[in-house]
Amino acid sequence: MTAKKGNLSWLSAFIAFDVAILCAVLAPQLRLIATEPEVVARAASSLLAPPALLLLSSLIPNQVKASLVFWRGKFALPGHRAFSHHAHRDPRIDTAKLNARVSPYPVDELEQNSTWYRIYRAHRDDAAVVDANRRFLLFRDLAVVSILLALLLPLGLWAIGLGLAVTPTLIVFLAQYALSAVAAMQAGVRLVTTVLAIESTADINQKQGG
Repeated sequence: MTAKKGNLSWLSAFIAFDVAILCAVLAPQLRLIATEPEVVARAASSLLAPPALLLLSSLIPNQVKASLVFWRGKFALPGHRAFSHHAHRDPRIDTAKLNARVSPYPVDELEQNSTWYRIYRAHRDDAAVVDANRRFLLFRDLAVVSILLALLLPLGLWAIGLGLAVTPTLIVFLAQYALSAVAAMQAGVRLVTTVLAIESTADINQKQGG
């Protein structure tokens, strides 16, 4: 099972939570307009928006997702700064041995990311890497769904005549997006540094296992 597939149940739980939030926000107004079936029907359609947005988020390119999560327009992934920045900030990484294995350190952002990805491919089945990658993908996709909800749901609610629900809906999902993005940033950096830490101690681990 891939990390992304393993996250599906967690994302589904978050989607159910979002639907519950929408129900709570819309409930007062739905009681006031309960005699208007067409409005209730349109509000029910709004409650189905989170699963639809989850599907829509899968169509968004990974580069765009990275920009939404890391708040950078270019070279957004932490892998683009793997050796120039992150390698020196994690005490688990033996920088001397890493430099001996990857020498000279790449400087260009694209080269840093491609070098890091090559190392990642060698250690992607390590339990610590799998866990870090799973967390990153989970929070990244949650952040993308959250910003889509924050941008599109208020417009939908306003269009169907539920204007009073626009502001609380916007606040809730912008907050969810911000928290998810920060969690994804931390998980993404953790993924990068975990891979580098394993690479920097690869010889030690092999000797201990021998």
